[in-house]
Amino acid sequence: MSGQAPDRLHIEGIAESWLKAPDGADQALLLYRPAVFVECSVNFRSLRAGLNHSEERNYSAWLPEADLAIDWDSSARKFDGLTHLILQPDPAIGYRPGTHQTTKAEFEQWVAELIEKLVRNERLRIYFNPVFGLFSSPGDELDDFLARVADAALGRIGPEMRRLRNRFERQLEQVREAQASRGSLAESFNLESFISNKLHFFESENRLAGMFSTLAGAVFGSSEPRSQEETYRADEAELREDLDRIEQEASDALRALYDEYLMLANEYDTFEIGLQPDNIQVIRGILLWAPVDE
Repeated sequence: MSGQAPDRLHIEGIAESWLKAPDGADQALLLYRPAVFVECSVNFRSLRAGLNHSEERNYSAWLPEADLAIDWDSSARKFDGLTHLILQPDPAIGYRPGTHQTTKAEFEQWVAELIEKLVRNERLRIYFNPVFGLFSSPGDELDDFLARVADAALGRIGPEMRRLRNRFERQLEQVREAQASRGSLAESFNLESFISNKLHFFESENRLAGMFSTLAGAVFGSSEPRSQEETYRADEAELREDLDRIEQEASDALRALYDEYLMLANEYDTFEIGLQPDNIQVIRGILLWAPVDE
């Protein structure tokens, strides 16, 4: 090929387009270089993920010279959108000399090689939570996906949290009834002891409710259930021991529940979806003339 426009490469049966020169470029320093340009639609399908996702993509590679192989691993030119393509060359830009002897069959073989490469290597990667069977959508950020997982985890743990709260409230009520029974059998009524016991129950109920509301709220926003720092002012050792035991058991149970929640809410894997040849539809393959700085 002489490098002049009249002698430039033509491939019978293959359409061609030209790529616009960059804004501000000096056309005198540019030459058109031939490339294979493929516009195609790829469809990622997965029954397991319930996904049917299509994208339109563009691929390009420099037209190989002589008997060299085409290199689809190196893009000829990257550009945004097809509006950069024009149907006529810029008359101020010449053509780069080269030894291109190309037929339509060879051109179609290069397109077939691109499809084979996409089947071998192209993967759509999304996030997957194996516990709840949740999949992200293409393009979702990890934080957004984990927020969905956290909602699902909270839905699983919510009933268990309510069961625990009922359990410890029943224990507290049993202690209350036992104390009331002892009081009714006492030979003399001790007003100071009665008021003190009521205060113990009131404080324990508040702390127990606080533990559950803290866990359910921020998941739950705080990493630890409410700590027990208050001290009883009463002298009744047995009552104090019973209430301490109930609160400690509740705290331990909530801690275990919270740890389970964190494990469920932060678990994810990367799920890959590949392509089959039938999932790749070539919209067009053209001979693209791209201006390069020589």
